[in-house]
Amino acid sequence: MDDAVNEDLNTKIVKDSNFWKGLIIPALLPFFSLICVILTIDMEIVDYPLLNMFFGGDDLFFYSLTALFFSLIAWPFIGAKMPPPYHEGGKVSSIIALTVGLFLLFWVFALFSFIGGP
Repeated sequence: MDDAVNEDLNTKIVKDSNFWKGLIIPALLPFFSLICVILTIDMEIVDYPLLNMFFGGDDLFFYSLTALFFSLIAWPFIGAKMPPPYHEGGKVSSIIALTVGLFLLFWVFALFSFIGGP
């Protein structure tokens, strides 16, 4: 490509650490919630007496699943409202979050379409 063509593109490649922090920090909460859900899927609560005192049966799994749901909802808002040194990565993170949320919504619609009647 010519240098003149490259000058007309006006692309900005962000390589600083603030961009990456803004991209990763909003996604940490759903990531940790997903780890909690994975760990509590097949957990026998009776083996842990301290947890059994507060949670009975599969309550811990449902609490962690609810935390995952709410953290997925909060992810785009946290990414969109990042402070100025991190706002470029936060914007990209919120776009990724909305894209992931849209695919999850389509997956849930497809799942419910199989549950319906004839």
